[in-house]
Amino acid sequence: MDKKIKNNFINSIIIKFTLFFLVTITVCYFYLNLQGSINISSYAFNELFINYQAGFIRRGFLGEIFWQINTLFSVQPLIFFAYLFLILYLIQIYLFAKIFRAYRNFYFIFIIIFLSPALILFPIYEVNLYFIKDILIKLSILYHAYIIIRAKDNKDNKAYIKSLKFILIPILTVVMFVHEYQVLFLSIHFLLSITFSKSKNEIIKIINLYSLLLIPIFLILIFIGDSTQYENLNLILKKFEIDNVHSQLSGGFYKAIGGFYKWHFYYFSYKDFVQLLLSLFLSVGIFFLFFNILIRERVLKFKNKYQKNYIFFFTPSLLCFLLALDHGRNISLIATHLIAFYSILTLDEKKLGIIKNKIDNNFLKRCSIIIFIFFYIFMWKLDQMAGFGGREQINSIFESSIFSEFIKLIKFLYSYIDLNIINLPAIKL
Repeated sequence: MDKKIKNNFINSIIIKFTLFFLVTITVCYFYLNLQGSINISSYAFNELFINYQAGFIRRGFLGEIFWQINTLFSVQPLIFFAYLFLILYLIQIYLFAKIFRAYRNFYFIFIIIFLSPALILFPIYEVNLYFIKDILIKLSILYHAYIIIRAKDNKDNKAYIKSLKFILIPILTVVMFVHEYQVLFLSIHFLLSITFSKSKNEIIKIINLYSLLLIPIFLILIFIGDSTQYENLNLILKKFEIDNVHSQLSGGFYKAIGGFYKWHFYYFSYKDFVQLLLSLFLSVGIFFLFFNILIRERVLKFKNKYQKNYIFFFTPSLLCFLLALDHGRNISLIATHLIAFYSILTLDEKKLGIIKNKIDNNFLKRCSIIIFIFFYIFMWKLDQMAGFGGREQINSIFESSIFSEFIKLIKFLYSYIDLNIINLPAIKL
């Protein structure tokens, strides 16, 4: 009994420290961005300003909201977006904590998920993507998993259908107008919805609800953007000292396909390809292998045939590798959706506890897992291109991740205290 209490106490400390670290580092990066202490990537930040002032266009919804708020209240861009993304990233941590609360007594699973360079910490390690709109796509699937888990706990199918109709479908519509990538991940949302259904009538009802999304999908395909809108937008956005939004907006999907060919074949190198495969394995493959072991051991259980064939529902998301060249983003999005799916499966905590006890009682297995966790969270990171730099750009996934952030955090705290609280002794090297 004493051993169990001790283990629960250690698990509690590890989990609380992990969550505290994530919240702290998120707040620190918010402060640094707000103070202009980080060189913000024009690629991600400029895209936030795309709006409807030059006509209806994909990706314009968030920028239009800012335009109207700026017009009414003169809110500065950095203030608006810094606070917005702080809230979004804190919500992401909260939703992860909620949907994986069943794993709170298994620290080795909790740490790998919460400190993975491909999930919560991805925009922290890759600061060029801190202001990327993908966070809204991730939040939509995490929130979907959360309401399913809550409905399962309450055994209330009607509450889920109501949430899908009045909350999720509107959220997915809005996110599609923020970034069309959401369309590629709708099949995974549909998978989550039908796995919760118990009758054909409920499945038909869900299909009818998802059919409402055909309207925004049609609008996105029609208004993909052209060179005239691109030029007009750039003129309008000079008000905010924005040089240019992403040039892909002027050429639609055709330009994206051309870019795919150029970067993946013309600038191809074996080193880049190997790093891309390793990024895929460490970001997606690790979770796929681990959770499939749990499924094989019947620790995680499927409810129906749709869950058993879940891989097919992820197929449309692979199109993002065709439409964008920064594969780190694509991999992070897929990893987040995969993790969200595994979170809704039925977990047998007793069987998982038996496996954990076997590991704890086997010195070799325990040491091997600790070494792997150490490597996984400290010794690599998922960069924007996932190592696939092309054109002789230097990209490497094997760089310090949390070590580097701890050093940055210590430096930040020293400078903040020295400037705002008390004068600290000068450090001379």
